[in-house]
Amino acid sequence: MTLLPRRKVLRVSARRLLVAFMVSACFTWAIWPIRPSSIAAIPTFNTSTSAPANSVPGSLNLTGFGAPLWFAPPPPVLPQPPVVAAPLPPPPPLRWQLLAIVGERSGFRALIYDPDSDKLFELGEGDTAGSRSIGRVTETFVEVREVAGLRTLALRESKPGDPR
Repeated sequence: MTLLPRRKVLRVSARRLLVAFMVSACFTWAIWPIRPSSIAAIPTFNTSTSAPANSVPGSLNLTGFGAPLWFAPPPPVLPQPPVVAAPLPPPPPLRWQLLAIVGERSGFRALIYDPDSDKLFELGEGDTAGSRSIGRVTETFVEVREVAGLRTLALRESKPGDPR
């Protein structure tokens, strides 16, 4: 074990003594009682010059609590958006199947199968079937006019080796 030089030991112990003295002085000052003569008496004020006849001393007057603490302006009135009628539901799907288009001297006629009624129709331009009428018939497509609008049925192009 190495011995510390005497000067260093004295310096360290002098610092410790000084810190211990300062801490004890602060502690003593903090808990030392205050002399009663240094505390000034708190004056009391009587604010009521005349008490109402029906009030009881010590009762609480609640009318002062009715005042609003803040005022918030009402929210702005927004204009009502215009009422838009609900859109019509989409028309039911056209389930007709275009089987073939036959070329005749008077023009083209379409062979159409209706799976709902299980019927086969041969229709040309201007013919009607139920609520639908045929607008135009060409080599590749048929235009069907309905209340909802115009729909087109087209033939599929067959590819070599395609069973359809």
